[in-house]
Amino acid sequence: MKPKVWEQRKFGDVVQVRRGLTYKPSDVQETGVRVLRSSNINEDTFVCGNDDVFVNPKTVNIDTVKQNDILITSANGSSRLVGKHALIKGIPDESAVHGGFMLLGITKNYDFINASMNSSWYIRFINIYVTGGNGAIGNLSKSDLDEQLILVPSDLEQKKIGEYFTNLDHLITLHQRQTDFYKKPNFYFISS
Repeated sequence: MKPKVWEQRKFGDVVQVRRGLTYKPSDVQETGVRVLRSSNINEDTFVCGNDDVFVNPKTVNIDTVKQNDILITSANGSSRLVGKHALIKGIPDESAVHGGFMLLGITKNYDFINASMNSSWYIRFINIYVTGGNGAIGNLSKSDLDEQLILVPSDLEQKKIGEYFTNLDHLITLHQRQTDFYKKPNFYFISS
């Protein structure tokens, strides 16, 4: 049986992209609904930090984020940070929304899409479409992202490719931790 050919599709046909919450400084409080921002993406990993912002739940007028949604930086004072992305992991349901300078990608094949956003089509797209520099805020337009053409295989292949890259990421993380451990100053090899 001949394998199915990858299809060219618009990103917005494969991923539902949503804009984030706009809020005022007076909406910020000590506890409440967490607002995910650019600082919640460390390299390509989702993180929660001590400097996270919380807003009054009455302020929230968008859907909360879910596990495995793709968090994308859409605007930042540093253009090099625009377009960075990560899968949301490890937060309680109904506890967070994405902020106004962020986009959220929702898709059933999240591992595949997130991995594909590390490939040449996305890097080229960011280099061409993100404006900024000379003190201007870099900006990634939702409509520009929605219109980008990407190649996608069948759902089954997307799932398998996504799982492969997820396993590879876990393996890389494991080896990085081992390397970091061996680099510690008080780690010594004892010879016999």
